[in-house]
Amino acid sequence: MQKGIRLAKSKGKPFDIRVMVQKTRFGDWVSTALFTKVGNPKKVATNYNQGGTIRTFSKTMNGAVFSSIFTPQLELELKRLGVAVGRNFDRHHKGFQELGLDVAVDSKGTPWILEVNTRPQIYPLKALKDQSLYNKILSYGKQYGRFK
Repeated sequence: MQKGIRLAKSKGKPFDIRVMVQKTRFGDWVSTALFTKVGNPKKVATNYNQGGTIRTFSKTMNGAVFSSIFTPQLELELKRLGVAVGRNFDRHHKGFQELGLDVAVDSKGTPWILEVNTRPQIYPLKALKDQSLYNKILSYGKQYGRFK
């Protein structure tokens, strides 16, 4: 049984956050990207494949219901969470080089991990005008052989 979480909204649309964490060539986990998946207000899922829209973290948070004062604090908390999950994975499951955490934020700004993807897709980031997040993830992935 999973706790029901009412997703925070940005400009009336529910969203969740992808926290991308990857290993450096030295084996340390680092949060390499934060972006959001903004859903249709009439749907439950925010997935890109189900009509969700990919947006930058800052753009989504600027339209969020709770105050933007929390945005830098939340961003830091999410990055720390990603690294902590990566380290925890290393203790229990060897061999992973990247993880994609799907994190819901409730209307109070509290983060909740929905799932951890062990083979996260990055192609939806190509929809963003600014390709810097895509290129950053790609450069880390090339170091451990995921992308050529």
